[in-house]
Amino acid sequence: MNIDKFKTKLSRFILNEKINSLTELRKILEDDGNLTGDYPSAPGEPNINNIKSTGEKAFQRATFNGKETVLNYQESDSSEVVRWFDLELPVILNQNSRRRCLDLIGFSGGTPVICELKYNEAAPSNHPIYAVVELLIYYYFISCNYQKLDKYNIHHHLVSNNFKWEAIANNPRSKLLVAANKKYWNYWFKKIDKDALSRQISELGKELDVEIYLFEAPNEDFILQKNSQPTFNPAIISNIWREI
Repeated sequence: MNIDKFKTKLSRFILNEKINSLTELRKILEDDGNLTGDYPSAPGEPNINNIKSTGEKAFQRATFNGKETVLNYQESDSSEVVRWFDLELPVILNQNSRRRCLDLIGFSGGTPVICELKYNEAAPSNHPIYAVVELLIYYYFISCNYQKLDKYNIHHHLVSNNFKWEAIANNPRSKLLVAANKKYWNYWFKKIDKDALSRQISELGKELDVEIYLFEAPNEDFILQKNSQPTFNPAIISNIWREI
């Protein structure tokens, strides 16, 4: 991957899109401080079993706690299993305590999978293009910073066998997933054309030479699961995601 060309093409794509919220993502992409940082981060262990959120955070925790997700592909009528290795990890090594973090990291066999999650509970969450650009920026920073991420062993050590960030950066078949619940996609496909979005993402993937996929997850009733408890351990009813 030529990271300079990747950055230039992604930046041009952002500029051509008429989505105001992408401005903040372009600032992150263009900030060279996100490449020069060399801060020895030690991510604290995330709370994965007793949380207050009934939205996106609950979706993330429940998916990770489920250990595996089955991906059903639309065009090839095939499926594969992703095993989740970690969650909510920074890919930038600066001293900013509010660094953006990657939602999920996993592997399907030897193929790395990185995933950005969106969830519609009471509000629709970001535009799908925002989610895709967000994920591409994370992938860009992994490709730039993987040596430092490996040097400082940026993991939560939640599973017995940690991965190497180099395995993501240097594998041309790494898969980039945006996954959201059915309610999220139903909301957005009333506002944007589904086929047009799929074509746009496919063309962007070819332009950047990466594999980008959009997946739909079942709706979960985390509010019901939590009930009147102050915190709860979110669980998924199904670990099967369907490609959009």
